[in-house]
Order: sequence, then C-alpha cells, then structure tokens
Amino acid sequence: MEFRRIWTLRGPNYWANFPVLEALVDLGELKDRSSELIPGFNERLKTWLPSLIEHRCSVGERGGFFQRLERGTYMAHTLEHVALELQTLAGSDTGFGRVRELDEDGVYKLALKFEEEALGRACLETGRQLILAAIENSPFDVAAETQRLRELSYDVRLGPSTRAIVRAARTRGIPFRRLNAESLVQLGHGAKARRICTAETDRTSAIAETIAQDKQLTRMLLRSVGCPVPEGRPVSDAEDAWRTAQELGLPIVVKPQYGNHGRGVQTNLSTREQVEKAYAAAREESRHIMVEQFIEGVDHRLLVIGYQLVAVAVRHPAHVIGDGRSTIKQLVEQVNRDPRRSDGHSTSLSFIKLDTIGLEVLAEQGFTPDSIAPAGQTVLIRRNANLSTGGTATDVTARVHPDVAARAVEAARVIGLDIAGVDVVARDISLSLEEQRGAMVEVNAGPGLRMHIEPTEGQPQPVGEAIVNLLFPPGENGRIPIVGIGGTTGRAVTAKLVAHILATTGKTVGLASGDGLFVGARQQQTSDCANATSAQSLLLNPLVNAAVLEVTADGLLCEGFGCDRCDVGIVTNLGPAEQLDLHGLETLDKFVRLQRTVVDAVLPTGTAVLNADDPLVASMAEKPRGRVVFFSPTDQNAAVADHRTRGGRAVFVRDNFITLVDGDTEECLLPLAEVASQSTDGQRPSLETILAAVAAGWSMAVPLTTLRQALASFAI
Repeated sequence: MEFRRIWTLRGPNYWANFPVLEALVDLGELKDRSSELIPGFNERLKTWLPSLIEHRCSVGERGGFFQRLERGTYMAHTLEHVALELQTLAGSDTGFGRVRELDEDGVYKLALKFEEEALGRACLETGRQLILAAIENSPFDVAAETQRLRELSYDVRLGPSTRAIVRAARTRGIPFRRLNAESLVQLGHGAKARRICTAETDRTSAIAETIAQDKQLTRMLLRSVGCPVPEGRPVSDAEDAWRTAQELGLPIVVKPQYGNHGRGVQTNLSTREQVEKAYAAAREESRHIMVEQFIEGVDHRLLVIGYQLVAVAVRHPAHVIGDGRSTIKQLVEQVNRDPRRSDGHSTSLSFIKLDTIGLEVLAEQGFTPDSIAPAGQTVLIRRNANLSTGGTATDVTARVHPDVAARAVEAARVIGLDIAGVDVVARDISLSLEEQRGAMVEVNAGPGLRMHIEPTEGQPQPVGEAIVNLLFPPGENGRIPIVGIGGTTGRAVTAKLVAHILATTGKTVGLASGDGLFVGARQQQTSDCANATSAQSLLLNPLVNAAVLEVTADGLLCEGFGCDRCDVGIVTNLGPAEQLDLHGLETLDKFVRLQRTVVDAVLPTGTAVLNADDPLVASMAEKPRGRVVFFSPTDQNAAVADHRTRGGRAVFVRDNFITLVDGDTEECLLPLAEVASQSTDGQRPSLETILAAVAAGWSMAVPLTTLRQALASFAI
C-alpha cells in the first residue's frame, strides 16, 4: 500500500465545502485482501486503537466501523478511519473522511478533512504504517506514535489565544486565513480584512507596546492617571538592588525592566541572599533590572478589550501538594501528566519546571526535588503566578469591584493598548484597591488568553468573541462581494464582464481569470490565473473591495475553490454530455458534482446563476444554498417558466430586449443592440455570457441604471 500523490484542496471542492487532503492510494498486493481474511488483523487493530469503537461508519451506530471490519472491508477504507482517529488522538477531531474506488484496479481516492495540513499528512502516513504492521503482525508502538503526533499538533496548530479568536470569527461567519507558521492570521477579505497575532491586532500601537515593555515607564504613566502602583526603580548591580530594597522596605520584588511571561521575576524577597540570587537570575533575562515594593495580596489578571473590562482571573503560582509518600519531583511529574499542560503555550496550562529558579524557591522552603512533603502541604515551585511558568488560574470576573474595573480601563488607555492585560495585586478583588492597599504592577501587550478561555476553576469568558467584536462590530463579517464563475466555455469573458459591471459601481475589482490577474485597471500577472492560489492572492490585497474568480475543472481538482464562500456562483454551461472532457473523473455524475462546487459555495444569502438551456447546469438548482436565477436566450424555456411559477428570478431575451423577471414582475433592461460588446478583432461575447453577467449584477443589487451603463460601455 502506497501513496501515489497527496493533494491539498484548501477551499470548497468535489468532496466537501471545507479543506481536505486527497490521497491517491494504491493498495498493490493488498487489493484483494479484505480485513476479515487477514489472520489477527481485526484484533490487533482494535487493541491498538480501541477508540475506533466510536466510529459509526455507514452502519450509523457506535461500533459501526468494527462491524464493517468483521464483515470485511478493504484497506483504503480502513486507512480512512485510522487516519481520522489518529488526528483525533492528536487533538484535532475533524470527523470527515471519504473513499472512492477508481477504474484502475486496487487504486482509490481518499479524502480527509484536516485542521493543520502537516498533521493530516503525518496521520495518513502513520496510519499506513500502522495498518501494514497489523497485517504483518509486526510491533508498532501506538503510544509513542500518538505522542509524536500530539507533539506535532502542538507545534503546528494555532495557540489557544489565536485559536479562540479564530473560532469566534468562524461562528460569526468571518473568513480567516493563516499567513505564516506562527500566529499571524487574516480575518476577512481584501479591503475589509483585519489581522491578528495572538491577542494583538493590526491596530495595536507599536508605541504602546514599547511603553508596556518598559515597566518603569509604565509605572510612571499609571501613576499619572491615579492608578495605585508600587514604589521602585531600576538598579545597576546586586549591591544597588540590596540598597534599594532597604530603602523601599522589605519584602521586595526583583524583575527585568523589559520582559514578559514572568521570566526572571521573583517576589516576596526579604534577605540579602535572596535579593542577590534574584538579581543574578533576572540578569539572565535582561541587562536592565528593577527593584520594587512587594504588595501583599493575590495576583490578578484583568483583561481589557476595546477599553472595556471583559475578564478577570486570579493566578496561582506553580505548586504541588504533598501526599506524605511521593517526592516533590514525582509530584511535579504527576501534575505535568495533565493533558492540559504542554511545553509552551499550545495548551491551557504549561509544564511546571524544576529549573534554577524552581530549585531556589524549593530551597527557601527547606526542600529539594527529592524531599517528601507532608500530606496536604502546598509546596511552591514559583513565586510569580504566570501560567507560562506552570501557574493555574481561577475566574473571578463576576466579583471585580467597579472602581478596580475603571482603573484597569484607565491603565489601558494611558498606555494606548486596544487589548491589554493589567496585572493587579490585591487581597480581595471585590474591594477597591485604595481601601486594601492593592496596586497595579504591570500592563501587558498581547496578553495570553488561556486563563480566561480555559480557567483551571470557574467559568470561561468569551474573550475571543470580544476581540472579534472589536475588529468587526455586529453586522460586519469582513466579506467583500465575490463572484465565482465555472462551466466549460465562456468563463473568462463572463468574468471580465462581471468585473466591468462591479467596477462601474465604483468598486476596485480584483479579477483572477485565464487572462491573468487584475486589480482595477492594473494587470498584475499575465499568466493563467484561473486557480485557487491566484484567488487567494487577490483576497489578501487591501485595495480589493470586490472579487471575480474564474473556476476551472482542473483548478477544482488540484486546489479546490479559491475562497470559502461566494455571493454569486455562475455556471455558464457544460455542453452535450457525449462531448465532455471529464478531466479524469469516471462518470458524468462525478463531473457534474465537481462543476457544482461553485454553486455549493454560495452563501445562504447569495445566488446561484445557472444556464437554464443546459440540462446538466439546470439540474444544479435542485438543492440551492441561496436563491437561483436562471438565464436563457428565450422566454420559452420550460425550466424558466416553472421557476417563475414558484416566484423565482430569471434573465432572458424577449423581442430583442434583455428582460429581468421576478415571479410575475418584469423589467426590460435594454435592447441587445445597445450592448457595446465588440472587441478590436471583431469578436463579440456570446449571448450566454451577457445574460449570465446581467444576472450576477442584478443578484448583487447593482442598480439597473448602472447595469445599463456597464453593458453599454463594455469592451472585451
């Protein structure tokens, strides 16, 4: 069994309206070997992946796939389920797979939904190896392979903060695209797009970020607006740090003046030895060190988005609780087995580490990693409460005092951050800071959202939704008008005419077609651009506020459609069935299914524009997502007549006039003779092209006067 090729279909495609991997699987010598005929195969597979029992398969009930195994199923189908389950075990529950046999004996196409391409491909290959091992009764370390895939998932997927924002955007119907291997994501298309990187936006001020990184400058600005802050100052060396500590009064805090994630921060220091060690540890992170007063209380993170307080969490330092039997090292290992923890920011919690700072904190409590703490005793591994150093969090949003909320908003304003994490130390967050001598100790740009999305205790807060609402106020979805144009002939000219109609409304139109890539009047590429890659390039361009995308059968097969959804999907024609090039598809039905991809991609509020005179195209109106507008060169078409009786729309020619009908209502647009469609070489667009473009413009609410103007001024 081998993969001849794996395609990545990043947009709507033959299989589904979401991205899939499509693998060409050659079973080779396994083509005639069904699962029930291979001694021990089913038992090994069930033992190695017992969670496959949840796969309902075509049986439609829990254990359905196991029933198929017992009855006998081919290895390509088995690979589909194994690869899906491996994705699930790695933390990516996609749940969609399909397999189809091809005309060539033993060769199959397998489609697999994915969230991260690298993980999907790895699961396909690991699934292949697992199946071969089960067939051959060879050793296969499922646990190790699953862990490897899980670690790959942590490495390649979006982190929790970005993932929460993207999830909220998808709920709102806002399209998204990941722009790099990190956390840079575009939400929306073209001129309406916004960009995020974790909890920073394209409107997050670079100056505000610079201010927030400077803890001394931050404290000065907070004090200027009346926010209570601890006293402190930068120090030049360990001796200066101890001298400053005595001046401020013990205990104190030592931390880098520039830094984040709690790195190098040590709190509640009362002795010279502690201060000197803390200074040395902080120097490993930065050359600039600060000493400030230690504020008695609990560490709170207040999240301010768009100058509104949306979430508050109490953060607890990394710690373990003794059981009277286990060493502290063993307790840390036990805590780190929590699947919510990982080495970094990929999960809701991070590993607790017994590093230099951790060992020093243990020593201050009289412990070593090999010590056995009494049952019930809390043993600190860190004194700072950052989640990135192993801390945990409890949501207390409902308890925050109004004055504390107001001070947090003022802190975000004076720093200039649209999204800010304000760190407050207080004994009781339900009281004002002044009455309990609490203080603001930091303001963070790009604050982590993990503690609010998945608090260790308490209710999650909708912080991703708040950020999306900041970027896209209610009623906005980041979408620009998009027209997709498929069919076998006439696509390019139809695309050009639709682009001309939209440009006549004053829009800067992006056009990706076989004639090249255009933005407004400028041609950016002269090569064939009727493909998903070119379409996606257009949708990144901030000048583009409408897009027209030509769609070919080969493009759909190799890449899928160039966007997730469109406002109008046009199918110009398919032609006589006996003359069609099926592009390698085995049947006419499969070819029609491929061609209707652009129709399936239409938004529920959008329109499918279909050629009523082509029976294969007209049949695509059976299950529309949005409205259907038929076009025909005559008003005598039966499909149009039936469509009208049901209140449908159509565009046709009557008495040499282009006519628009909406149920019983008719509107003569203009005489055909007034369509200025002749090119320099004397060619004219087909009548199908003109009617399809008119239907698209009408469906997008282009005023009729503008439609007439566009048709009268069009040139190929």
